[in-house]
Amino acid sequence: MSMTRAAALILFAAAGALAAGCGTIAADSHRTKVESTWKDPRYAGGPMRKLFVLSLMKVEPGGRAAVENAIVARLASAGVAAVAAHTVLSSDPAKEGPALVDAIRAAGADGVLLVQVKSMGVYTSSTVGATFASVSPDKDASYGFFRKEGAWSPGTDYMVAKIVSELYLPNLGQQVWTAFTESYDANDLARNVPDYTLKLVTAMAREGMIPAPPKPAS
Repeated sequence: MSMTRAAALILFAAAGALAAGCGTIAADSHRTKVESTWKDPRYAGGPMRKLFVLSLMKVEPGGRAAVENAIVARLASAGVAAVAAHTVLSSDPAKEGPALVDAIRAAGADGVLLVQVKSMGVYTSSTVGATFASVSPDKDASYGFFRKEGAWSPGTDYMVAKIVSELYLPNLGQQVWTAFTESYDANDLARNVPDYTLKLVTAMAREGMIPAPPKPAS
């Protein structure tokens, strides 16, 4: 895939992903978890020490910038330098800024971390177990399921955000690693950003995509 086509596909996804990301992340450590990861077996580039971070997920308050800044800070605690896309790309349609691929090249990044909400929904009980369904008015139908998951507390909303975090090589032509994360209480995603970033960066270190895990907050 060419650099131009890959960049176009990522930016094309922004409209739908930003809409999905409007439902916002939760903060207790048991309310978000990395369900699974994937690593390209062909990747032999070693740990990445500088990343370009692009969020198509936004939270309130702060929007996309809040998510990017939180990821950059968490990476910094793991000794990884990172550039938040919003600091180098223009957010004003009336002001021309660098193209995405040019900004990545200028940052000198080893890789590009793209995060987005792929879907929002709820789990519903059935005779075969729990099924993930689209958002409906009956969001609280599965208290039992979430209690077993350790995600229940008074006032919790049972909407779930499925977050996909993808790591690409700088030319955007090869995806080398992906984490699939679920975040409960997704009507207020901003509360869960610290836990999401901690578990994401920890998973990246565990699988050798960055040199070391994040340091615990002091």
